[in-house]
Amino acid sequence: MKRIGNIYKQIDTDKSMLYAWFSLMNTRIDIILCDREENELKQIAETIYDRLHQLEKTANYFDPSSELSLVNNTAYQHPVAISDELFGLVSQCISYNNLTAGYFDVTFASENHAADTIKHITLSEQNRTISFRKEGIKINLSGYLKGYAIEATRDILYNHNMANALINIGNSSVLGLGNHPHGVGWEVGFDSSHSAKSVKLENECLTTSGNNTTERKHIVSPYSHQYVEGAKTISVKTKKATDGEALSTGLFAAPDSYQEEILKNFEATVINHINIH
Repeated sequence: MKRIGNIYKQIDTDKSMLYAWFSLMNTRIDIILCDREENELKQIAETIYDRLHQLEKTANYFDPSSELSLVNNTAYQHPVAISDELFGLVSQCISYNNLTAGYFDVTFASENHAADTIKHITLSEQNRTISFRKEGIKINLSGYLKGYAIEATRDILYNHNMANALINIGNSSVLGLGNHPHGVGWEVGFDSSHSAKSVKLENECLTTSGNNTTERKHIVSPYSHQYVEGAKTISVKTKKATDGEALSTGLFAAPDSYQEEILKNFEATVINHINIH
């Protein structure tokens, strides 16, 4: 496991834990896997690494050799045949754009972006192609990929009959599966700036979007085309991590008057909503 740091611990006769970590998608990924032999847990961690590495090669906006970069550079000139994975990713993001009143928008980095830019993406189910009907469109999946990676990891865990695990991608997307070796569910803590000290995840995901400070801004409003200002954080608990990514981003970008309407489209709990002026 040269690419992956790890620590294995036998807790008692029937409980064990592997803590593994590695860097992908421009962030740190931490994994806790429980209750198997050391070699088996290491192999599962390797499988997760390989899956997420492949996902990065497919959908990394910043990698000029990725499949997504090929789409961004050529889909206005002609339809581009794409993998089933990228087709599904873009299709999901278009659906989430509708569910969030347009506030979750993966085309925000486009030239001359407008609130309807995402509607100029055409996906052909029959031909498995994507094309842009407007010049300058750029799809940036960075705000969605962590949640998608969580769900891809969950599939691997289910395929290996793993009942108890914790997956943490960049401290902003977390899956708690089953139970901690010494408790029920997984208790995930917040730093001192949050109104809640911790939240328990029981086969659930926690997703956070926000600005850590007034200087560090991450999310562009698709309507104002400006970065959302202020030190502001929104955390949501959902069953699906992809729901959490779209919802936390949408709620973060949307004015307060839209948030209740957006929440009606999701099965979710808002854990923290902090706006520091």
